[in-house]
Amino acid sequence: MKKYQLEIFCVDARVCDSYIWVDIKNVDLPAELLYKMADLGIIEIEGQQVRADHIGRAYKALRLHRSLGVNLNGTAVILDLLDRMEKMNEELQQWKRQW
Repeated sequence: MKKYQLEIFCVDARVCDSYIWVDIKNVDLPAELLYKMADLGIIEIEGQQVRADHIGRAYKALRLHRSLGVNLNGTAVILDLLDRMEKMNEELQQWKRQW
């Protein structure tokens, strides 16, 4: 399996709506793949820029796709469920601290 290195340069990023946005050409993935992921709701793209915090999510989707053979629609569902589980776990830990 290929390993990818992600380099984000702050000078190429912009802050908008409290998110950092990075130019798509700075992400070492094909633009067509990124736009397809955006159409499926895996990542968010605005114009020619992708949210910096969604780049790791794109690579996670790609790993699911390549290593497990899950199609991109399936990876969108899996990532959504993982996000929900993480949020529920955080809420549970918060609840446990209160008691």
